[in-house]
Amino acid sequence: MSLPTDEERSVLRAVIFDYGHTLVDFTVPEDALHGVYGEIRTRLVAEASVEVPEAADLVELVARQVTRRVDESYAHDRLVELDILHLFTAALTGLGFAPSPDTVRWIAETEHHALARHLHVPPDSLTALRDLRSAGLRMGVISNAHLLPYMMRRDWDALGFGQLLDDSVISSEVGIRKPHPDIFLDLLGRLGVDASEAVFVGDRLLDDVGGAHGIGMRAILTRQFRAEEVGPETAQPDFVVDRLPNIVPWVFERASEATVPGKSR
Repeated sequence: MSLPTDEERSVLRAVIFDYGHTLVDFTVPEDALHGVYGEIRTRLVAEASVEVPEAADLVELVARQVTRRVDESYAHDRLVELDILHLFTAALTGLGFAPSPDTVRWIAETEHHALARHLHVPPDSLTALRDLRSAGLRMGVISNAHLLPYMMRRDWDALGFGQLLDDSVISSEVGIRKPHPDIFLDLLGRLGVDASEAVFVGDRLLDDVGGAHGIGMRAILTRQFRAEEVGPETAQPDFVVDRLPNIVPWVFERASEATVPGKSR
């Protein structure tokens, strides 16, 4: 079944973004993990009744184990999100620890905070987001992430775009990941717009472009931080950009005249 043309679609009223590798580069320095696991080891030494591995070993036995479990889940049951607290508990229990829930949450928060310090949104991307917001468009984020939702939203505020959002959905709080249609429909309902009135912006052809198209949204592929190649067997984005700010003219052309700055009502 072919997708409708722009002429057959409703005017745009909302722009919804992916987070990692769309708004930010999710790559962090390798030594960031080793540094924070020195702090985590100190707490474990104070609480544990078993020998605690050195910080570098904890990175492999705990942090990497959590990452491997997430990667495996994408390979075998990609639509179901995992609970990061359960992942940390399982990794620590496997080493002979009996961590309290408070300690597990502290470890998850401490690791998250250390890694988030290295994230930033390019200034021109923030300008683009402000331009879209000023135009009266509804704004949201849908993120596939096993991380703690409240920590992520704190990051978004610190990065300068959380305040620009009308609402957001994170897979760890709803238990499902993109491209599951329900995670898209959830946010559309919160924003009060139909799928035909929204465009999704993301870096992944399957999760972002394919998921959005599956419920009737338009989709833009961004290749700013990671580049997937569009081919005959992949989802076909409505537009491809090398930098996020390049979406603004495209969106304004398809938005209601009443929302676009400089146009008559």
